[in-house]
Amino acid sequence: MSLEMGLSLLRGQRRHGRLPVMEHLSGISCEVITHLTQINPVMERHRVNEAFGRLAEIFDVDLLWGGGLPDCTREIYDWSDGQTVKKNARGEDVVQWGIFGAAHQEDGRHFTHVPKPDSIEAALAFDPSVYFPKTVEQYREQFTADYQRMRQNCGKTCLPIPHHYTTAFHWPLANFGFELLCEAGMEEDRFDQLMERFVEISTRITTAWSQVPDVAGFILHDDLAMTGGPIFAPDWYRQHIFKHYPRIFEPLKQAGIPIIFTSDGNINAFVDDIFAAGADGLNFEYMVDLSYLVENYPEKILIGNMNSHIIAAGPLDRITDEVNRCLSIGAQSPHFVVNIGGQITHDIPIDHLEHYLKVRKQLSEQLTSQTSHTT
Repeated sequence: MSLEMGLSLLRGQRRHGRLPVMEHLSGISCEVITHLTQINPVMERHRVNEAFGRLAEIFDVDLLWGGGLPDCTREIYDWSDGQTVKKNARGEDVVQWGIFGAAHQEDGRHFTHVPKPDSIEAALAFDPSVYFPKTVEQYREQFTADYQRMRQNCGKTCLPIPHHYTTAFHWPLANFGFELLCEAGMEEDRFDQLMERFVEISTRITTAWSQVPDVAGFILHDDLAMTGGPIFAPDWYRQHIFKHYPRIFEPLKQAGIPIIFTSDGNINAFVDDIFAAGADGLNFEYMVDLSYLVENYPEKILIGNMNSHIIAAGPLDRITDEVNRCLSIGAQSPHFVVNIGGQITHDIPIDHLEHYLKVRKQLSEQLTSQTSHTT
């Protein structure tokens, strides 16, 4: 079963039958969900969890990126009217994301409920503990309930991996936005003091998660770069960001919980730093050099590298080439996991997804059989 394959991967056991899979399903369109599962999740909201359970089986999902499979407690939107932004139940703007809505961001700000500092001075003096005050004990109680819900929503279909989204670099981005982060980051001495305050919260969070029963793996996320590469010079990250990772990672490492680090963008300059800090795996986009990872980190869990833009845009022969490229290289690693980077989005047509699935499943079984015969 997929749950068992996910657990086996995190325990370092050798794969059998096919390559493991971690797909992000929540962005899939209502039309695709209805076509693949015969359930319309907008018209039959009480069957949302059933529909996503079927999707997980159809896509052979073994590992699920945080949150568990969606259920009817999530706010569902009918986007068939052509709108791309709507109001949620709290009156906040959300943008289309499958049948759901993603929080509307302002210049990269995720935490729009937190007042944005009005100057560099205010940003550098920012005290995140005012807005994120929970203790380890409070977080542990919350996370234990969250993880029980995740496991219940996934059943035996797949294994949810909980996550912390703002590991270090993403904290000031999520609170200040891109422009103010860049300005504050240039005030290097005071920026270090600010980062210490953010890191203290992340360490509380990883400590709490390390104490949650039966957590088999954990995702730590920081969007370190854009498509073209890092926002700051690589040495800036080493001086102000990466030095904090071992402290944040330590509670999970002590508990024996594998850490899968996740970042968008072109992070080729940083993969060595991430693994040196203690990450056990990496979830990454197509811009990252998969061959380098396979050759230099064969013991690590390597997730991703599939180009979602090609899956969305096609044509079908180009999708075939992309799947062949990614899987042929990735399968040389004993711990490679198939994943479309940037999620399976609502703009991917049905025929593209069906073709992707067909090619992926055939090639996955073929490559697994070949590698098992050569080891």
